[in-house]
Amino acid sequence: MKSDFAWLDKWSDDLNGKNVLELGCGPADDTRKIAELSSSVVACDLSPPSQIEGAKQVLVVDHSKELPFKPCTFDVVIASLCLHYFSWNTTQKIVSELSRVLTPKGVIVVRVNSNNDDNYGAKGHTEIESGLYMVKGQQKRFFSKADVELLFKSEWKLTDIEEKSIDRYERPKRILEFSAQKI
Repeated sequence: MKSDFAWLDKWSDDLNGKNVLELGCGPADDTRKIAELSSSVVACDLSPPSQIEGAKQVLVVDHSKELPFKPCTFDVVIASLCLHYFSWNTTQKIVSELSRVLTPKGVIVVRVNSNNDDNYGAKGHTEIESGLYMVKGQQKRFFSKADVELLFKSEWKLTDIEEKSIDRYERPKRILEFSAQKI
């Protein structure tokens, strides 16, 4: 098993006993771990698996649109490698929407493409807007630490931002991993 599949261990204290929203659950590699740690998890994706062991709900959700949840529904949002497909304006709206569904002092744990991720498109592709590229027919955003700080400057206390290389895919992938608390 690749070491990156244990990445949530670092955040176990934030997840323990909490109501969690997972965006971009994909094949549910992280969902099972979240379900083990949290009191409940709602897993979302554009085309999620129909059933995930331990998930309270599995929903088809386009998180670039308004989320189908009431304000202050979740203690934690996990957004691993799913916030980097959008224009800057849309990304700002997504972060605002995540703030809406989080409880006061709620936490978001995020992983996004680093602007140093040369193996997966940060260089050599057509730039659509600053930091957003067309990579093999798909938009992909690559973030610097300054971009993350700008995105989470109001309504958030940004913590634990770290650039790292992960082994989840065929080649090493550079990401930024961080958490932010709603203030």
